[in-house]
Amino acid sequence: SQYSSPRPNPQEQSLDSHKTSRMMKTTIHQSLRRHVLLSQTRQRLFLSSSPKPLAFPDLSSSSASSHCYFSTTPVVAKKDKYMLPKRIILIRHGESMGNIDETAYSTIPDWKIPLTRRGERQALKAAHDLATLIKGETLFAYCSPYKRAKETWEIIAKYLRDEEENVHVDVIGMREEPRIAEQQFGNFQNPHKVRTAKSERRMFGRFFFRFPNGEAGLDVYNRVSSFLATLSRDIRQLDELYSIQHQNDTDSTTAVSSSVSTRTTTPNRKDAMETMNILVVCHGLTLRLLLMRYFQLTVEEFENSYNSQNAKLVVMDRFVDKKSGREFYRLHEEAKQALNLKGDVSNEKPVYWRMGDNENAAAVDRGLLLFDEEDVDIEE
Repeated sequence: SQYSSPRPNPQEQSLDSHKTSRMMKTTIHQSLRRHVLLSQTRQRLFLSSSPKPLAFPDLSSSSASSHCYFSTTPVVAKKDKYMLPKRIILIRHGESMGNIDETAYSTIPDWKIPLTRRGERQALKAAHDLATLIKGETLFAYCSPYKRAKETWEIIAKYLRDEEENVHVDVIGMREEPRIAEQQFGNFQNPHKVRTAKSERRMFGRFFFRFPNGEAGLDVYNRVSSFLATLSRDIRQLDELYSIQHQNDTDSTTAVSSSVSTRTTTPNRKDAMETMNILVVCHGLTLRLLLMRYFQLTVEEFENSYNSQNAKLVVMDRFVDKKSGREFYRLHEEAKQALNLKGDVSNEKPVYWRMGDNENAAAVDRGLLLFDEEDVDIEE
């Protein structure tokens, strides 16, 4: 009948079956090849040449240091190209005249208060600790315009540049930064009125209390937020400038005689961020508010924290997430204890949740953290 289906041809069936089998094998082969290539790409981007798992120092076993808030245990996580500096180091100025005699503020402007002799010795000790921590690496610094902070930096810079000390730290620059200055307490200060205001501040809270003719902690928080946005852009510029300079000068650098000093004006690696360190010389309250802004701490956590001791290094180390390769900072355990900060002070997770005492309490979203890719266009 013309409406009946034609009988299948056995030869054609065999050919179709063979063709389908070959197509399936090709698809599986291509899928496996893509998987292998993707794994290799991830390894090149986020791991060293060795495929061993990334290792991190055990922060819980760190012992407190009597000299500085950091451990010399290296962070061994590796990437082929880093986007962030190896460390961000915060330091409060050395002991000043105002720290031992509050009446000095009544005759000397706050921004002109100098270091004491003890403060100078503290700054020199900080320089030694810093040189030990970043020996053979690169440093860029920001400094408050206040005299006590500038004198602290000058002592540190002189030590790091002293050829006789053999510290081999490449100081590539320093910028004076008014946004990391001390909280404004007013102009020439009446000691009695300032003591009364500080007593009221202890009851009211440091973050929101505003000094007459001066600033609240919230005002300082706002200006350090603007500074961190600038710091983010500066880091990208430093990376572009010094990585490119090294890349262009590689051939000429290798031809230099070994008798020439090992200190150079550029990092001695193609990846400038691998050994880049950022130093911020500022003040006690400013330092705490920088940490509050960067790690998105709550107002209550800030209120419960303490000022750093004079001329102690507060170190934030760079880590790398083992799965994604994302870079983040973690505050050293010693600094956490000295500043009375609880829990893991890091920005390991871009967004995370915190529960209150009640398990059913609403979680708090801390939001995006500075230096995340989503935050690179933040306005000052």
